[in-house]
Amino acid sequence: MLFNTECQIKGKISINPNFITFATHKLSTLARIYFRNIALFMSIWLIVMVIYAISNRVTDLEYLWKFSLLPALFLGLLAVLATFLGQTIRVKKGINWIFLLAAVAVDQAIKAYLFSLEWESISIPLIKPVFYIEPTQNTLGSYLWVLLRLKQGSHLLNMILFSLVGLIFVEVWRFYVNRKRNSFWINGFIHLFLAGLLANLIDNGFWGGSLDYITIKPFYTFDLKDLYITLCELFLVAELLDNRLLKRFFQMPKEDSKRLNRDFIRFVKNDLRIGRKKAE
Repeated sequence: MLFNTECQIKGKISINPNFITFATHKLSTLARIYFRNIALFMSIWLIVMVIYAISNRVTDLEYLWKFSLLPALFLGLLAVLATFLGQTIRVKKGINWIFLLAAVAVDQAIKAYLFSLEWESISIPLIKPVFYIEPTQNTLGSYLWVLLRLKQGSHLLNMILFSLVGLIFVEVWRFYVNRKRNSFWINGFIHLFLAGLLANLIDNGFWGGSLDYITIKPFYTFDLKDLYITLCELFLVAELLDNRLLKRFFQMPKEDSKRLNRDFIRFVKNDLRIGRKKAE
């Protein structure tokens, strides 16, 4: 009982000790989840930025704190919002096409507006001397080709490659939610991933490459779809930690691992076979 009956008769109200224990445990668990997710979102950015700063020998303190801390705080706020939504909303099965199309539409609307201007000459400081709006077109269509130092890439090859990657990720997601759970984190992961993927396909098929517009000087330029992909990676890590999947994966017996692989292959075959039947 929440209140002590004997104390109520005497005109006093006292809270049941069991309720206090339950509430304390609940608040402690929530605080731990919030702290973990904030630390996760912020620390990954800080680690990457420290590597960038060291490799490029950045020593300007004003630059370093704006370069590292401000985006980390932004990601920390996103972690708070995402954790709150994860604790309060009920996740539905399947893809939320309204969210997905809206996310892609925002990314493409920004690019359509920039392409309507003389975007090559745009340089708008957001936070000096680090963040600027400086549009640049990646005609390779993929950062993969930049990493491989290729001077020319195939947009058709990009579209085929990313479509195959997207199909694999969707099947892994469907297999996971059918066997495990459909949590906020895994649901957010697939939506953000698909938003980034669709935006990338449109960039390659319609714009002739990705139009990136947010520059972190002197390192790189990115766009909204890159933020989607970054967040989807963070959501995936949060799901792995939330469900203790990494620990289970590394401790999984060899036979169980083989069985899991067979089950996944069987699931994909059945999934694609059902899709063909529906199409017919």
